[in-house]
Amino acid sequence: MNYVKHIAAFLFTVFIVTFCQSQNISHGNVVPPAKVQLKFDSLYPHAYNMDWRIRQKNENAQVVSFDCNCEEGLGHLTITFDTNGTILNKDTRIHKQDLPGSSIDYIANNYPNDFEYGDITKTNKEGEISYRVDMKQIVPDGNATSGWIYILKFKASGEFISVEKR
Repeated sequence: MNYVKHIAAFLFTVFIVTFCQSQNISHGNVVPPAKVQLKFDSLYPHAYNMDWRIRQKNENAQVVSFDCNCEEGLGHLTITFDTNGTILNKDTRIHKQDLPGSSIDYIANNYPNDFEYGDITKTNKEGEISYRVDMKQIVPDGNATSGWIYILKFKASGEFISVEKR
């Protein structure tokens, strides 16, 4: 009778392992199509800490966030590829001084002393450039991590587009 339980447990384990392998997942990451992997490897042969995933809005798009020993993106980038290896979107981290002047002026006028800069990202989406700036609100105790985060978006010209409060 004990053998039945052991056999059932063994078969269940085999089923789960087979199911997980059929999902095309490796170590918690999505395995990209061969064309995408080839393109990525040719562009960033020294990339490390890659995290592949499928873009939620478009299951045919593969997103990879990674680090590299490169100046582009301050060493961290996020790229979205289509299934043929064409880059759809590229997010690179930048310094504050790399923002267009009018966006820096907008932030100075609208988010003065009670805020500090968080992540700053330049996005190239199919040739159209935009910027995202995370502004962290400093609360009375001086802590920037316990206040609101404002996500500001700007056009390539530095013109303000929108704000999202989190």
